[in-house]
This record gives sequence, structure tokens and C-alpha cells, in this order.
Amino acid sequence: MKVAQIFYVLFLLLVLSCAGPSATNVANKEMGTLFPIAEDNNWGYINKQGDVVIPLKYEGAVDFSEGRALVKKNGKWGYINEWDILVITPQYEEARKFSDGLAYVKVDGAYGYINSLGKMVIEPRFEKATPFSEGLASVKYNGQWGYINKAGETVVEPQYDNAFAFSEGRALVMKDGLGGYIKKSGKVFIKPQFPYAEGYSEGLASVQKNGRYVYLDRFGEVKLKTDFESARHFSEGVAAVSRGGKFGFINKTGLLVVQPEFDQVGNFSEGIASIKIDNKWGYVNKRGKVVIEPQFASAISFSGGLAIVELGGGKWAYIDKKGNFIWKSFE
Repeated sequence: MKVAQIFYVLFLLLVLSCAGPSATNVANKEMGTLFPIAEDNNWGYINKQGDVVIPLKYEGAVDFSEGRALVKKNGKWGYINEWDILVITPQYEEARKFSDGLAYVKVDGAYGYINSLGKMVIEPRFEKATPFSEGLASVKYNGQWGYINKAGETVVEPQYDNAFAFSEGRALVMKDGLGGYIKKSGKVFIKPQFPYAEGYSEGLASVQKNGRYVYLDRFGEVKLKTDFESARHFSEGVAAVSRGGKFGFINKTGLLVVQPEFDQVGNFSEGIASIKIDNKWGYVNKRGKVVIEPQFASAISFSGGLAIVELGGGKWAYIDKKGNFIWKSFE
């Protein structure tokens, strides 16, 4: 795997989120948060200070979640703990981080779920699977998406074209290209009707209604109307919006707290957000002040005090909130 590909894999693994805020990656208190790194196709982990604490000996590695981290060995995926002990033998062709105590894995082309001890608690029988959230997970079988509980029982029959994680008791579902919301009982909360919709976050959900972006409250009522060209979900009290092809941020009253002057933005995490100017990425705070000058080819949100950035030419690194390099793939 080339270094540029490594950055892309890390980008996907660290920021995957379907219509909602990303989860915080936590390891044991004594070890602190650990971060995957790679050199010459060998993977290991560093701590927040940039020290290698788990040697680079794996074929792949994913950040920690619920005391477990995915690692690849002999072409298969398994899990280690924060002391680099293989707690679940590498045996899966595909796997995901733990969430709500379970992780989905792929066996012989089908998806099922294991617990943190590696016991298969929901047998592989699904065409697709997603992580558990609030006790439920969306799964695909018979060509449609529905939801199961942790006992593997169907709670919502497969009937949707797509179905996302539950957040704040609601889940975004898609039918015929339109978004709507259901409750955990499976009862339709708002029937699919929006050409654009995101999951609930911080009590609000962004949807496109009658040609405008608005925010719905937890009762399904319009809480905030906007006149922006796009509007994303709230994270840390602010949401990314665009006007005239430029991006900024609003608060929950609709007031612009960061003017739309950036070519693209990420979501706020740990008090700062990535921003793009003239094809370079940097970071800004909630007052709109650039705290790390745009200089990177790519940049993702901070997690555990560090962020991954790409410098071009296959070079990538972890930086701290002052923009200092903590670990580099190059010298």
C-alpha cells in the first residue's frame, strides 16, 4: 500500500460518519489515546507525544474504540488491546470498530456481529451491516435495509433503500431518493419526503424543504429556517453552511459566527475545524480566527488532541492544535 493510499484509508476510518457526529476514539486511561501509523506498509501505534508504543508489525491498523483496535495479520483482521495483546485472533475478511459493545465482521461473504471477547453473538447472514448505535443497527438483507437489536432480532423489517444510525432516538432512512425519520420502535416519525436530509445531532436535523434548508427539532417541527445554499448538522454548537459557493458556520439561532469565506470546511471537533483556502487546508476556531495556516493538501478533524494531515507527494503526519508535527511519515 502506497503512502497516499495509507492516508486515504486513515481518512476513511477516522472520519466515517453517516449523517451525524463521529465517535471519540478512546483507549485505556493508563495508555491514553493511541494513533495508528504506517511505514513501509507496516503498521503500529503512537501515543499523543509521538512515541511508538506498539511496534510497526501489522499489515493494517485502525484506531482504538472501546478498548479494542482492529489490526491485520496474514491477510485477516483481528483485534488487539492497548497492551498489544491479540484478544481476538485475526480471522475476518472484513471487520469494523466496536460500538455499543459489538462489532460487525464479514465471514464467507456475510456479515454478523461479535462481542469484545470474539464470540459471534449474531450469526453472519446479512448482505451489509453497520455499527450498533443506541441498541440498534441497520442491516441489509433481501436487498433492503432494516434494523436489528443486539439479540439479532428484527425490529424494523427491511424496507428502505438505505438506513443510518440512530441518534437521539431517531434514525434517518431513505426511500426512493427521499429522506425521512423513524423511531426506535420502527414507527415512522416523518415519512421520507426530503431531497436532502441528515441525522439528528444536538437536538436538530438539517433537511431541504420546499427548496430551502431548515432545521427540524426533536418533535419534527421547523426550528430554524435558513437562506443558505447548503446546511450541515450541528457539531459543538455550530453547523457548516454555504453561500455564494463559500463556507462558514452558524450557531443554533442562525447567526453567522464564522463568515462564509472558505472553499470548503470540515466539522468542528475539539474546538477547531478544518478549512480550505486556495486548495490548501488549515484550521479555524469558532471566532473565525485561523489558528493553523492553510498549508496541507488534506486535513481531517482533531480527535484525541491530534489530527492527520497530508502534505502532498505521499507525505502525511499527525499535528497538534498548534500545528506542530507530532509524528511524520517522512524525515
